[in-house]
Amino acid sequence: MRFILGILIFCLSVFAFFLFEGICFRMVEKYANFRLESSWGSKKSENINKFLKILPLSHFAKTPSNNSEVEFSMFKALEEDKYACEIMSFGRPHRDHFIDFVNDPEPLRKSYRIIDINHIRGLFLPGLKRFPTDEEVAKGWAGRQRDQMEYAKALFVDIKPAPLSLEKSFSEQRNYDFFLDQGIACLSLPVRSKDSLINDLRLLRKSYPAVCQKIICRAYGREAEMLLTSCSNNPFLVNMIIVDSPAGHAEVPQVESAPWFYCTLGEEEMKNKALVDGLLGWVAAARDSNYIYPSKIGGLMRIRDNFSTQSLVSFHIPLIRECLSFYESLEEDKLRSFAIKEAEQIEPTFQRQPKVSISEEVPEQLDFSTVSTLQAELQKIDMENSQAFDCKMVREYRALHADDPSVFLANNRDLILKIGTNFEEMGKEVLLEVGEKDPLFYQFYQSLKIIQAQSIEVLQVP
Repeated sequence: MRFILGILIFCLSVFAFFLFEGICFRMVEKYANFRLESSWGSKKSENINKFLKILPLSHFAKTPSNNSEVEFSMFKALEEDKYACEIMSFGRPHRDHFIDFVNDPEPLRKSYRIIDINHIRGLFLPGLKRFPTDEEVAKGWAGRQRDQMEYAKALFVDIKPAPLSLEKSFSEQRNYDFFLDQGIACLSLPVRSKDSLINDLRLLRKSYPAVCQKIICRAYGREAEMLLTSCSNNPFLVNMIIVDSPAGHAEVPQVESAPWFYCTLGEEEMKNKALVDGLLGWVAAARDSNYIYPSKIGGLMRIRDNFSTQSLVSFHIPLIRECLSFYESLEEDKLRSFAIKEAEQIEPTFQRQPKVSISEEVPEQLDFSTVSTLQAELQKIDMENSQAFDCKMVREYRALHADDPSVFLANNRDLILKIGTNFEEMGKEVLLEVGEKDPLFYQFYQSLKIIQAQSIEVLQVP
């Protein structure tokens, strides 16, 4: 009898423990985050916890691409919806906090600064200030180190059809209040075309780089299609894309570190096979990463229906938080890759004039007879930067990093030294191969290497 009673007490204790753990995971945000990080590791982790993996936790749910081979797009989308619901279970406490915040009948609103940038009106800033770093002063983000600069953890851009009224509904304003309370700047941006959207986002980055280091864009319908088209050609323009019932889709960007992607579809959109296939491609591209967090939740899709519509209102909230935390962790060691797939990897930002590697033999002289001919073959374009040392390699590098203020401000000479040094570190054969594709760049780099080597010799003369 005692033995049976002991077993019963043990079973009840185990049941009580798992019940208590489940309640904490569902209601306590700090514990939910702790369990997630215990399972997946740090934001830069590439391997999950091999000991906890044996437990049937939602954190270890397999992505649909790995656990089944579904032929029809509709079934794939439904499977993605089921996966997203399961894998994001850790975000429930944060979502509840958001719902309670926006539904507060008597909110205590803080006052935030609202500014205009040229034609862009109504940018809400969270009011965060800090002292700039040496690098930020060098980039021109701030005047002096002792002067505080305004910044934000990210910029949330709500893309709207033009024209746009500045009046906001109570629920929309409460959404903005929540983001501002989290240190995220907010903006309702009316757009008329893909080009206007790209230009406005670049203007925001250029005008307030400390506020717009990370950009999250949300759009619906026709504007969602514009957003996808813009990011297809400019994949590093934003860090996260949120689209709802897009009118169409665009080609998936073939790059590493594709922006995080979250989309919702209704019954009408589910009937459009081409649209569903296109969006599934974006989901797969966003999850194509060596890091655990983006490989699990970097690309998600939800299907709206009578049962899940209400729960989807807050679904993106914990996803945004994880996205920003992930990119913040990469910025610590500057690990984010900006390379085109199967192309040479080039560092994305220019910090200071690099020292030329002298591991390779510096040529004593060069034949510049072909430089004029090669320059004449270059297509003429209008350039805001200096046209000295202009070549195809520099143009491609500037186009690839059009959203990086440091590259925009750097002159062609410094970029050539930086790019050439990177190629030379990969091996002499790599630099020679690049020289065959762009001989003008090769000539410029070799000449600048001679000049810098001679300058070092002059400085070393007693």
